Amino acid sequence: MANRTRNIQLKICLNEEEKQIFEKKIKLTKCKTMSHFIRKFVLEGDIFVVDLQGLLYDATNNINQIAKRVNTTAVIYKDDIQTMKEKIDSLSKEIWQIHSLLLSRTHKAGEKQNGSH
Repeated sequence: MANRTRNIQLKICLNEEEKQIFEKKIKLTKCKTMSHFIRKFVLEGDIFVVDLQGLLYDATNNINQIAKRVNTTAVIYKDDIQTMKEKIDSLSKEIWQIHSLLLSRTHKAGEKQNGSH
């Protein structure tokens, strides 16, 4: 172990279901070893941080405030409608960007598996 270039070991604990999922994913990637699989995803894999929950909370909170005001006064203001449209548009754009990114990543992964670049 001392003469190896990779001489640091990491240990993970999984339950039976997680282990089965892990093994299926290794087979899908055609990595020869578990070590190769983990290195590949740690060193080459991209990580995407998406705060959809925050975006949804912001939009729904704003809509709820407007709904309360409308229920109390029986009046809805043009600015309120515009605000709701802007929140929905913003959320839609974020979701579309995420969709496009995931779709492009899927196509790239498919091309790599087929041997073309």
